[in-house]
Amino acid sequence: MEANKRNLIVQKVLGSLWGLALGDATGESGVKNLLKEKFLQPTDDTAMALALAESLIENRNFIPQKVAQKYLEYYEKGYIRLIGRSTYFAFMNLKRGVSWFFSGATGKYAAGNGVAMRIAPLGLWGALKNLHVYTLYEYVRQDGYITHRNELAISGAWAVAYAVYNSFKNFSTKEKIFMEVLKVFTDWGMENPVKENLQKVLDLFQKGTQTKKALKYLGTSGYVVESTASAFFLFLNEENFLQGMEILLDIGGDTDTIGAIYGAIFGAYYGIEKFPKDLLEKISIKEKIQKIAQDLINSC
Repeated sequence: MEANKRNLIVQKVLGSLWGLALGDATGESGVKNLLKEKFLQPTDDTAMALALAESLIENRNFIPQKVAQKYLEYYEKGYIRLIGRSTYFAFMNLKRGVSWFFSGATGKYAAGNGVAMRIAPLGLWGALKNLHVYTLYEYVRQDGYITHRNELAISGAWAVAYAVYNSFKNFSTKEKIFMEVLKVFTDWGMENPVKENLQKVLDLFQKGTQTKKALKYLGTSGYVVESTASAFFLFLNEENFLQGMEILLDIGGDTDTIGAIYGAIFGAYYGIEKFPKDLLEKISIKEKIQKIAQDLINSC
């Protein structure tokens, strides 16, 4: 691999994982506290993303049973805390020996953003491995089943993973990457509330809607239809990551998870250089993130 291409890949992988962690930690602590805090502590969003990445590295493949075991291992070691109801339900099922295929929560209350928040490493790995888009989707779906056996949760995660995946392709603008996400939803007949709210993202963006107004309209709750759409609008409309986070925090809602999704996509597009280095240095698990990013690249 030529040096320039490899350097670009390194920047994007580092950018996505660091961006996920910074968005998560910022959403949890608040922008105004960033300078005061000695350490920034990411939440379960980052922990589960790193668990997924570790499983991909260790097995050099996506094996859903191994991924499920890694999630449970992280939980039992105390790395994953303050989890949502659906994820807790799934972990209890896994502990009882329920297969990964049936462990995930079902029903309308399982339409949370617990899959979307952690899925970015699969999009990165898919791009590095040059996976076919159908294969990548199937892996996203299987990962989703571990905790959220719900098609909306999986659709939201798919939008995130596919955006990260496409950030490695030859798309010149953020809008073109987002248009490709919408296109695959349309082409595959994925007509559901996730797609409908993503279409609203495009409409608001093209009308020049201010970010604060758009996020209030799209919603910022933990419902995957809202949180995924708001993260995408932040990605499309903001050039400064922290300014986007400040607007999000001013509105409130599930700010750590929306921040994690926003950061993962933003970092995959721009690379690590767009994030303030002094804040990255404050992330409590910075060595772990750096190692996993390098190992993920080397495993492909």
